[in-house]
Amino acid sequence: MSNLRRVKLITFDAYNTLFKPRGSLSAQYVEEAKKCGIEVTKEQITSHFGQAYKNQQLNAPFYGISKGMNPRGWWKELVYSTFLNAGVNSKDPKFDQLYDALYDRFTTADAYSIFPDVMGTLELLKHQGFKLGVISNSDERVVHVVENLKLNRYFDFVLASAVVGFEKPNKAIFNKALELAGDVPAENALHVGDDIDKDYFGAECAGWNSVLLARSKLSYEDFSPAMVADTSIPLHRPKRLLSLHDLYPYINNLSEGEEHKQTTCSL
Repeated sequence: MSNLRRVKLITFDAYNTLFKPRGSLSAQYVEEAKKCGIEVTKEQITSHFGQAYKNQQLNAPFYGISKGMNPRGWWKELVYSTFLNAGVNSKDPKFDQLYDALYDRFTTADAYSIFPDVMGTLELLKHQGFKLGVISNSDERVVHVVENLKLNRYFDFVLASAVVGFEKPNKAIFNKALELAGDVPAENALHVGDDIDKDYFGAECAGWNSVLLARSKLSYEDFSPAMVADTSIPLHRPKRLLSLHDLYPYINNLSEGEEHKQTTCSL
Protein backbone atom coordinates (compact mmCIF):
# COMPACT_ATOMS: atom_id res chain seq x y z
CA MET A 1 0.00 0.00 0.00
CA SER A 2 1.35 3.43 -0.91
CA ASN A 3 1.93 6.04 1.75
CA LEU A 4 -0.91 8.08 0.26
CA ARG A 5 -3.42 5.31 0.74
CA ARG A 6 -2.61 4.97 4.38
CA VAL A 7 -5.24 7.71 4.77
CA LYS A 8 -8.66 6.84 3.36
CA LEU A 9 -10.90 9.19 5.32
CA ILE A 10 -10.27 12.89 5.99
CA THR A 11 -12.55 14.88 8.27
CA PHE A 12 -12.54 18.59 8.99
CA ASP A 13 -13.69 20.83 11.77
CA ALA A 14 -16.15 23.39 10.38
CA TYR A 15 -15.90 26.83 11.97
CA ASN A 16 -12.50 28.54 11.61
CA THR A 17 -11.29 25.59 9.56
CA LEU A 18 -13.55 25.63 6.49
CA PHE A 19 -15.29 28.97 7.02
CA LYS A 20 -15.66 31.89 9.42
CA PRO A 21 -18.22 34.64 10.08
CA ARG A 22 -18.25 37.14 7.22
CA GLY A 23 -16.68 40.41 8.34
CA SER A 24 -17.12 40.37 12.09
CA LEU A 25 -19.71 38.64 14.23
CA SER A 26 -20.34 41.85 16.18
CA ALA A 27 -21.02 43.79 12.98
CA GLN A 28 -23.65 41.23 11.98
CA TYR A 29 -25.27 41.48 15.40
CA VAL A 30 -25.40 45.27 15.11
CA GLU A 31 -26.88 45.05 11.60
CA GLU A 32 -29.71 42.75 12.67
CA ALA A 33 -30.36 44.82 15.79
CA LYS A 34 -30.68 47.98 13.70
CA LYS A 35 -33.29 46.29 11.50
CA CYS A 36 -35.32 45.65 14.65
CA GLY A 37 -34.93 49.21 15.91
CA ILE A 38 -32.47 48.25 18.65
CA GLU A 39 -29.42 50.51 18.98
CA VAL A 40 -26.15 48.89 20.00
CA THR A 41 -22.54 49.33 18.92
CA LYS A 42 -19.95 46.86 17.65
CA GLU A 43 -17.77 47.72 20.62
CA GLN A 44 -20.55 46.86 23.05
CA ILE A 45 -21.16 43.49 21.43
CA THR A 46 -17.45 42.73 21.21
CA SER A 47 -16.98 43.62 24.89
CA HIS A 48 -19.71 41.33 26.16
CA PHE A 49 -20.21 38.43 23.74
CA GLY A 50 -17.02 36.55 24.66
CA GLN A 51 -17.71 36.58 28.38
CA ALA A 52 -21.35 35.67 27.87
CA TYR A 53 -20.24 32.72 25.72
CA LYS A 54 -17.78 31.51 28.37
CA ASN A 55 -20.39 31.83 31.12
CA GLN A 56 -22.96 29.94 29.10
CA GLN A 57 -20.54 27.10 28.39
CA LEU A 58 -19.68 26.93 32.08
CA ASN A 59 -23.27 27.07 33.36
CA ALA A 60 -24.83 24.87 30.69
CA PRO A 61 -22.17 22.85 28.86
CA PHE A 62 -23.00 21.12 25.59
CA TYR A 63 -26.02 23.31 24.88
CA GLY A 64 -27.50 22.48 28.28
CA ILE A 65 -28.81 19.18 26.91
CA SER A 66 -28.37 17.48 30.29
CA LYS A 67 -30.56 20.22 31.78
CA GLY A 68 -33.32 19.71 29.24
CA MET A 69 -32.31 22.66 27.06
CA ASN A 70 -31.96 22.66 23.29
CA PRO A 71 -29.43 24.59 21.16
CA ARG A 72 -31.91 27.28 20.14
CA GLY A 73 -32.81 28.04 23.76
CA TRP A 74 -29.14 27.88 24.77
CA TRP A 75 -28.15 30.45 22.17
CA LYS A 76 -31.10 32.65 23.10
CA GLU A 77 -29.87 32.90 26.68
CA LEU A 78 -26.38 33.77 25.43
CA VAL A 79 -27.60 36.44 23.03
CA TYR A 80 -29.96 37.86 25.67
CA SER A 81 -27.07 38.12 28.13
CA THR A 82 -24.87 39.80 25.52
CA PHE A 83 -27.41 42.49 24.69
CA LEU A 84 -28.45 42.97 28.31
CA ASN A 85 -24.85 43.62 29.35
CA ALA A 86 -24.48 45.90 26.34
CA GLY A 87 -27.19 48.10 27.81
CA VAL A 88 -30.22 46.97 25.81
CA ASN A 89 -33.51 47.17 27.71
CA SER A 90 -34.24 43.66 28.97
CA LYS A 91 -37.96 44.23 28.45
CA ASP A 92 -37.64 45.38 24.85
CA PRO A 93 -40.49 43.59 23.01
CA LYS A 94 -38.42 43.51 19.82
CA PHE A 95 -35.80 41.18 21.34
CA ASP A 96 -37.52 37.95 20.30
CA GLN A 97 -37.73 39.24 16.73
CA LEU A 98 -34.03 40.11 16.85
CA TYR A 99 -33.05 36.74 18.22
CA ASP A 100 -35.01 34.84 15.56
CA ALA A 101 -33.35 36.96 12.87
CA LEU A 102 -29.88 36.28 14.27
CA TYR A 103 -30.49 32.55 14.66
CA ASP A 104 -31.72 32.30 11.09
CA ARG A 105 -28.97 34.55 9.70
CA PHE A 106 -26.24 32.25 10.97
CA THR A 107 -27.74 29.40 8.98
CA THR A 108 -27.31 31.20 5.66
CA ALA A 109 -24.36 31.60 3.31
CA ASP A 110 -24.56 35.38 3.78
CA ALA A 111 -23.20 35.06 7.33
CA TYR A 112 -20.01 33.21 6.42
CA SER A 113 -16.89 33.39 4.28
CA ILE A 114 -15.12 30.28 3.01
CA PHE A 115 -11.37 30.38 3.51
CA PRO A 116 -9.58 30.76 0.17
CA ASP A 117 -7.64 27.49 0.54
CA VAL A 118 -10.75 25.34 1.04
CA MET A 119 -12.39 24.82 -2.35
CA GLY A 120 -9.26 23.85 -4.24
CA THR A 121 -8.18 21.48 -1.47
CA LEU A 122 -11.54 19.74 -1.27
CA GLU A 123 -11.69 19.46 -5.06
CA LEU A 124 -8.26 17.82 -5.14
CA LEU A 125 -8.99 15.42 -2.29
CA LYS A 126 -12.33 14.41 -3.79
CA HIS A 127 -10.67 13.85 -7.16
CA GLN A 128 -8.06 11.66 -5.48
CA GLY A 129 -10.79 9.43 -4.09
CA PHE A 130 -10.64 10.20 -0.38
CA LYS A 131 -13.76 9.93 1.72
CA LEU A 132 -14.45 13.33 3.25
CA GLY A 133 -16.50 14.43 6.24
CA VAL A 134 -17.11 17.21 8.75
CA ILE A 135 -17.02 16.76 12.53
CA SER A 136 -18.20 19.91 14.28
CA ASN A 137 -18.96 20.82 17.88
CA SER A 138 -22.06 22.74 16.94
CA ASP A 139 -25.82 22.62 16.68
CA GLU A 140 -27.77 21.24 13.75
CA ARG A 141 -27.43 24.45 11.74
CA VAL A 142 -23.90 23.48 10.63
CA VAL A 143 -25.44 20.93 8.26
CA HIS A 144 -27.45 23.68 6.57
CA VAL A 145 -24.49 26.08 6.58
CA VAL A 146 -22.38 23.52 4.71
CA GLU A 147 -25.23 23.04 2.24
CA ASN A 148 -25.86 26.76 1.78
CA LEU A 149 -22.16 27.39 1.18
CA LYS A 150 -22.35 24.63 -1.46
CA LEU A 151 -19.66 22.61 0.26
CA ASN A 152 -21.89 19.59 0.76
CA ARG A 153 -21.01 18.22 -2.69
CA TYR A 154 -17.56 17.38 -1.34
CA PHE A 155 -18.60 15.63 1.85
CA ASP A 156 -19.93 12.16 2.49
CA PHE A 157 -21.35 13.27 5.84
CA VAL A 158 -21.57 16.22 8.24
CA LEU A 159 -21.64 15.41 11.96
CA ALA A 160 -23.02 18.03 14.35
CA SER A 161 -22.30 17.21 17.99
CA ALA A 162 -25.73 18.37 19.19
CA VAL A 163 -27.35 15.85 16.83
CA VAL A 164 -24.96 12.97 17.54
CA GLY A 165 -25.06 13.49 21.31
CA PHE A 166 -21.30 13.65 21.79
CA GLU A 167 -18.74 16.44 21.48
CA LYS A 168 -15.12 16.38 20.46
CA PRO A 169 -12.84 15.27 22.08
CA ASN A 170 -15.14 12.38 23.02
CA LYS A 171 -14.03 9.29 21.11
CA ALA A 172 -17.66 8.42 20.35
CA ILE A 173 -18.08 11.19 17.77
CA PHE A 174 -14.94 10.07 15.94
CA ASN A 175 -16.17 6.48 16.01
CA LYS A 176 -19.47 7.63 14.51
CA ALA A 177 -17.54 9.24 11.66
CA LEU A 178 -15.69 5.97 10.98
CA GLU A 179 -19.03 4.16 10.90
CA LEU A 180 -20.57 6.65 8.47
CA ALA A 181 -17.51 6.35 6.23
CA GLY A 182 -18.09 2.61 5.90
CA ASP A 183 -16.23 1.35 8.98
CA VAL A 184 -12.88 2.80 7.97
CA PRO A 185 -10.20 1.77 10.52
CA ALA A 186 -9.11 4.61 12.79
CA GLU A 187 -5.49 4.32 11.63
CA ASN A 188 -6.69 5.11 8.10
CA ALA A 189 -8.45 8.32 9.17
CA LEU A 190 -7.10 11.86 9.50
CA HIS A 191 -8.80 14.78 11.24
CA VAL A 192 -7.98 18.43 10.54
CA GLY A 193 -9.01 21.23 12.88
CA ASP A 194 -7.92 24.38 14.67
CA ASP A 195 -8.46 23.36 18.31
CA ILE A 196 -5.56 21.57 20.02
CA ASP A 197 -7.64 19.75 22.63
CA LYS A 198 -10.84 18.98 20.75
CA ASP A 199 -9.48 18.42 17.26
CA TYR A 200 -5.83 17.43 17.47
CA PHE A 201 -5.65 15.47 20.72
CA GLY A 202 -9.27 14.34 20.45
CA ALA A 203 -8.59 12.60 17.14
CA GLU A 204 -5.24 11.28 18.33
CA CYS A 205 -6.82 9.73 21.42
CA ALA A 206 -9.41 8.07 19.17
CA GLY A 207 -6.56 6.35 17.33
CA TRP A 208 -6.68 8.66 14.31
CA ASN A 209 -3.99 10.60 12.55
CA SER A 210 -4.43 14.30 13.29
CA VAL A 211 -3.01 17.62 12.23
CA LEU A 212 -3.56 21.10 13.63
CA LEU A 213 -4.54 23.87 11.24
CA ALA A 214 -2.83 26.93 12.69
CA ARG A 215 -4.22 29.64 10.43
CA SER A 216 -3.33 32.45 12.82
CA LYS A 217 0.30 31.36 13.18
CA LEU A 218 2.95 33.04 11.07
CA SER A 219 5.53 30.32 11.66
CA TYR A 220 5.89 26.88 13.17
CA GLU A 221 6.40 28.32 16.59
CA ASP A 222 7.11 26.23 19.64
CA PHE A 223 4.14 24.53 21.20
CA SER A 224 2.91 26.22 24.37
CA PRO A 225 1.94 23.93 27.28
CA ALA A 226 -0.60 26.55 28.35
CA MET A 227 -2.64 25.68 25.28
CA VAL A 228 -3.65 22.36 26.82
CA ALA A 229 -3.72 23.31 30.46
CA ASP A 230 -5.97 21.33 32.82
CA THR A 231 -5.88 18.12 30.79
CA SER A 232 -4.24 14.80 31.53
CA ILE A 233 -2.87 14.52 28.00
CA PRO A 234 0.92 14.55 27.85
CA LEU A 235 2.25 17.60 26.10
CA HIS A 236 4.01 17.15 22.82
CA ARG A 237 4.35 19.42 19.89
CA PRO A 238 1.41 18.87 17.52
CA LYS A 239 1.85 18.47 13.79
CA ARG A 240 0.79 21.78 12.25
CA LEU A 241 -0.25 23.16 8.89
CA LEU A 242 -0.51 26.86 8.16
CA SER A 243 -2.82 26.36 5.18
CA LEU A 244 -4.99 23.65 3.71
CA HIS A 245 -2.88 24.01 0.57
CA ASP A 246 -0.29 22.01 2.52
CA LEU A 247 -2.67 19.17 3.39
CA TYR A 248 -2.33 16.96 0.32
CA PRO A 249 1.50 17.10 0.34
CA TYR A 250 1.36 16.35 4.08
CA ILE A 251 -0.78 13.26 3.51
CA ASN A 252 1.44 12.18 0.64
CA ASN A 253 4.48 12.36 2.88
CA LEU A 254 3.01 10.39 5.76
CA SER A 255 5.35 7.50 6.37
CA GLU A 256 3.81 4.04 6.51
CA GLY A 257 6.08 3.11 9.35
CA GLU A 258 5.55 6.24 11.40
CA GLU A 259 4.97 5.37 15.01
CA HIS A 260 1.71 6.62 16.40
CA LYS A 261 2.34 8.75 19.46
CA GLN A 262 1.66 7.02 22.73
CA THR A 263 -0.77 9.46 24.26
CA THR A 264 -2.47 8.91 27.60
CA CYS A 265 -6.11 9.83 27.17
CA SER A 266 -8.83 10.31 29.71
CA LEU A 267 -11.77 11.18 27.50
